[in-house]
Amino acid sequence: EAQRTDIMGETGRGQEGLGILLLVGSAVAFSTAGYFTRLIPVDVWTLLFWRGIFAGLFVMGVLVWQHGAAAWRSIPAMGLPGLAVTALSSSGMIFFIHAFRHTSVADVAIVYAAAPFVTAGIAWLWLRERPSRGTLIASAIAFVGVVVMMGGAFRLGNMLGDLFALAMTLSLSLMMVVLRRHGDRPMTAAAGLSPLLTA
Repeated sequence: EAQRTDIMGETGRGQEGLGILLLVGSAVAFSTAGYFTRLIPVDVWTLLFWRGIFAGLFVMGVLVWQHGAAAWRSIPAMGLPGLAVTALSSSGMIFFIHAFRHTSVADVAIVYAAAPFVTAGIAWLWLRERPSRGTLIASAIAFVGVVVMMGGAFRLGNMLGDLFALAMTLSLSLMMVVLRRHGDRPMTAAAGLSPLLTA
């Protein structure tokens, strides 16, 4: 029993380490999106189309690689929550790319930095998950920062882009709460269908 506990503890630590590594990797990849988006000399809808096609085919390819011929079963298995995740992820990406074309990369990053606190607020309203005092304080500070930044954006004529960034943040925050609420559903298919829907 002691040996089993040790193995489970090591497995848990390994999973936590992998989770942290994936989180850091995703943050680095996500933070470069604005730079590469501005480098591509095409209109927003062309960019969204080709991004959606390649991303969707890649994720669906991974799904087939993991599950073989049974991969298609994960689509009906995700149910209505999966369709909600698909739609919210797709709308979030559309707002995300539009935001980069109408405001600065820094503005988009600052607005999206409020996503954890927006998510906590939605989770409190919907799932009745009580946020900690630290989360509430950080949420208030983030809200003040977004208000101050959007005031500057109004003077600089970047308000439309900041509103796109805010819509993206709301979409993705709501998506995270749906994922949290329905954690038992397979959602890899939603990750593949979302970019295809965007396209």
